[in-house]
Amino acid sequence: MAQPENTRQPTRTQADYSSMSHSLLLNHLKTEIKKSKNGPLLNKITDFFSKRVWSWIYYYLTSRFGPNYPYPTYSGTDKGIYHLGDETAKIAIVADWATDTAESTAVAGEMAYHDPDYTIHLGDTYFVGAPHEIVENFVGRGAPWVHGKKGSFAVLGNHEMYARGVSFFKRLLPTLGMKDAEGNSLGQQTGFFCLQNDYWRILALDTGYHSIGKIPVIEMLPWFAPDCHFDPMLMDWLRKDVELGDEKDRRGLLILTHHQYITAFQQESEYQMPANQLASFIGQQRPVVWLWGHEHKLSVFEHAQHGSGITAYGRCIGHGGMPIELDTKEFQYDNKSFGVEKLVMVDRRKKPGTGSYPLGYNGYVMLTLAADTLEISYHDQTGRLFSESWKASLETGLISGTITPPTNPEMLPTEPGKNWDDAVSSISKSINFSNF
Repeated sequence: MAQPENTRQPTRTQADYSSMSHSLLLNHLKTEIKKSKNGPLLNKITDFFSKRVWSWIYYYLTSRFGPNYPYPTYSGTDKGIYHLGDETAKIAIVADWATDTAESTAVAGEMAYHDPDYTIHLGDTYFVGAPHEIVENFVGRGAPWVHGKKGSFAVLGNHEMYARGVSFFKRLLPTLGMKDAEGNSLGQQTGFFCLQNDYWRILALDTGYHSIGKIPVIEMLPWFAPDCHFDPMLMDWLRKDVELGDEKDRRGLLILTHHQYITAFQQESEYQMPANQLASFIGQQRPVVWLWGHEHKLSVFEHAQHGSGITAYGRCIGHGGMPIELDTKEFQYDNKSFGVEKLVMVDRRKKPGTGSYPLGYNGYVMLTLAADTLEISYHDQTGRLFSESWKASLETGLISGTITPPTNPEMLPTEPGKNWDDAVSSISKSINFSNF
């Protein structure tokens, strides 16, 4: 298995993340526990209670009740829209990756093997996106993150916002962005951007900033839960700079976010608001491909249009670095979720050697963009699993896809009554651009 050159040894194991909670309090606790000294257990306990417990209380209170990092947008000549040119572009994408484990390091090594032009992280630096966690995963000496030859980018997840987004914006983004002729990163100004050619636009959008509430207990109620909506500054960028919804621009659209549009599983939510906001630009019927993370699994959905949202071919790729805990409620269906009937495949393979507590495989996605064709190939730590190819029509605004299933169909079986072609089944209806 490949590994980035000069990468230091990971400091955490996947066992550190077992039965992960969405509680901001508990994530800060785990961060402080992991900061305690190595060595005999008694020394670690003494270190925690003499120092870390106060850090835990301080960082929890300031994160819970302190202001979030001021939301930045683009300024100057950099509008966050980057044209990839006429040449073929290779883009490696991974979500929920930044765990500083042997598994996340191995995934980074596999990504590096492709020699990508660009790399993108779709959010979540564990446990809370603290300064030392940004350093260990991304920017410190020997950090395993892979920078593309031409650029590297990131969007926000909820875990970075457990620390109010401060380290994400101040420590991580300045090291990312497009590269100049000498190979130096020019910096990423904010947590959203657009990569495009003459046929496709890849819109990486921020659902993380508004994913954390500020009122304990109350925010757990459905009526007060954060909705992960796009910030007004992001919406303004989509409207004025991207000009999304311009009826003359009929390029194919690939959406990248941390949070999901639909789900099929318990203990997860369907975040409707971002899909509604996108529909305000492109309508409900124009199909897009949408990759997201947040759920720690690899799953594929057929095209779906939910509520007032857009029509999307959804794929969850949140299996970058967290343990894929197969025998948990995270893999049990929620029959009240809209996405249950749309699910085509979810990866339930047990990784050898995980014993009585079965874990799945970690992985990532490779995009190959060449003129009107967008290929998306799905990989894990054993190699390539399956792929799909999409073509964009500038005349109709529609996209058409084909899929190459796994060589061994029993490896990744589809859901009962579904087949792999359902994942890319075409939408024949014409698009009325005048309605956008």
